[in-house]
Amino acid sequence: MATAANTTGKPEQGIKTENLFPLDAPEFAIRFRNGAKIFRHVFRHITAADWEAYYASVIVEDATEDRGVAESIYQDTASFVLYQRIILRVEGYRTRGGCAPEELANWPDCVPQSHRLFAIGLLLEDYGSIATDTFQLGADGRSVLFTIVRAEESSTTKQFFGVTHYFSRPTAHHRRRFLSARSKFPSSEKEIVSLYDELIECVDGYGIAGREIKSHAEIVREMVPPHKLYAVSALFDDCGPGQHRARAVTPSPDFVGMKKAASTPRVEVH
Repeated sequence: MATAANTTGKPEQGIKTENLFPLDAPEFAIRFRNGAKIFRHVFRHITAADWEAYYASVIVEDATEDRGVAESIYQDTASFVLYQRIILRVEGYRTRGGCAPEELANWPDCVPQSHRLFAIGLLLEDYGSIATDTFQLGADGRSVLFTIVRAEESSTTKQFFGVTHYFSRPTAHHRRRFLSARSKFPSSEKEIVSLYDELIECVDGYGIAGREIKSHAEIVREMVPPHKLYAVSALFDDCGPGQHRARAVTPSPDFVGMKKAASTPRVEVH
């Protein structure tokens, strides 16, 4: 019986379920302490539409410096937008009437701003952040490898997931589109994501419903947009003609707007 050749360069062996980064976790909770109080924020799964709303709300302004003009990126508004869209419930807060905060008319704005910003910062850091010093471009010039770090609320240790994105060879037109879109980021987030969707062939290390993600349609639909942005930007870091060798690449963390959480808020909540 004839078999199809493996032309993607992707290894044939499977990966154990526990080593797959889950793309379909329904909820994700973060917890932090403020003095003797412990606060817990539970978020639903972040969809592509949520990420689009987040990036659309990032404010980029020119900031004049001594040696020219640089850009300042303000993410607080975007963080508030994302929080309002995906927060399910909070724990550790008291209201005057004794009801749950989610039952108040001004939910979720009733949660202190500093807590909302801190919670989103932790979420972006713990949900599935990318260790940027682990990026590698494969010897074929078409595969991008990196490590995802996830900190589960119920665990004292972090989880590490090695993943690989396999792309078709970009053309000069693809590169021009990428460079144009990158210069307009974050308003051009959809264009960069569309480049990923066009070029991606398959991935390793991601799971959905307890199994490896398989089809191109699943990858396009389920892949975390920040991972799409990072992977395709690493691809275009060195997609020109010539010989390729495996090497490290360092995409800018500011490129996708993922940030570290600020210091723990010191706000008394009643």
